[in-house]
Amino acid sequence: MKTVNQTVNASRSAYQWLVELLFGVVGATVVMVILTLSMGDAMANQAETASNNTQAFLLSTSELSTSELSTSELSTSELSTSELSTPDQSSSNLTMHQVGSASMSMMWFDIYSAKLYSSDGKYQANQLPLKLEIEYHRNIEAEDLIDATVDQWQHLGIPEQQINEYREQLAKAWPDVKEGDRLTFMVNNATQAEFLFNDKPYFQVSNVQFPADFLAIWLSENTSRPKLRQQLIGMN
Repeated sequence: MKTVNQTVNASRSAYQWLVELLFGVVGATVVMVILTLSMGDAMANQAETASNNTQAFLLSTSELSTSELSTSELSTSELSTSELSTPDQSSSNLTMHQVGSASMSMMWFDIYSAKLYSSDGKYQANQLPLKLEIEYHRNIEAEDLIDATVDQWQHLGIPEQQINEYREQLAKAWPDVKEGDRLTFMVNNATQAEFLFNDKPYFQVSNVQFPADFLAIWLSENTSRPKLRQQLIGMN
């Protein structure tokens, strides 16, 4: 009887050992699988993080290069613009000194005040550069300004054909003016003259005879306003 029981117990012990061994192997396998999967996920995450970091670095480098390039292009653009916008001889580069000033009135109405400038503050006929600045004290339409100018040219004996050519230029050059507006005629040399409106370049004169004939309205000895001329050229 003891022998049978011992045999049975031994069989049970062997079975339990076999079961425990089996479960031990399975458990170890499961643990290995879990560890393998975990390590794979960790490596994948590390790889993804590294990829993201690399992309971020490349993007940052690209943006930096673009920014540096844009800054370089901007600097080049600013330099080119500065060089192009700097004329050899312009009114902004000339130091002008006032020669004289005068006011134009009709009855009790103030029409404009005028100032004449030269490089040395003195007036000599046919000496350039010269600047005539007119500040208006009334609102005047461009057409009325042109008609008054044409009347003065007719008074000076300018040929009618020449006056008609000048009228076409003035129709392009002169705007309507309001009280306080300034119309400036700047003659830099014999071939370069321009109108400025409120100190900003407005119209470039192309006719080489125009500057002398325009200034003659105020500066000619035959002007219809001799007193105004004397004040402008500093004679009183």
